[in-house]
Amino acid sequence: MTSVLTQIPGYVAGTWTIDPTHSEVGFTVRHLMVSKVRGRFSRFSGEIVTGEDPLASPTATSTSERRTSSRSSATRR
Repeated sequence: MTSVLTQIPGYVAGTWTIDPTHSEVGFTVRHLMVSKVRGRFSRFSGEIVTGEDPLASPTATSTSERRTSSRSSATRR
């Protein structure tokens, strides 16, 4: 049996680091099933890794610092 490497135009294998200057990590949570509370993290990091075979599973990892979260409503804790 022979394996065939799939080629996708423009595909590049490598590791990419998330740029916090040009990225945002946010969340939305339902409050009492009536309204939505939106928020974001100001400190986070992550990376995406792709291999030589574009059909192989890429990996993505990320971390967000919980203490840097802010919500759209300052009265909720």
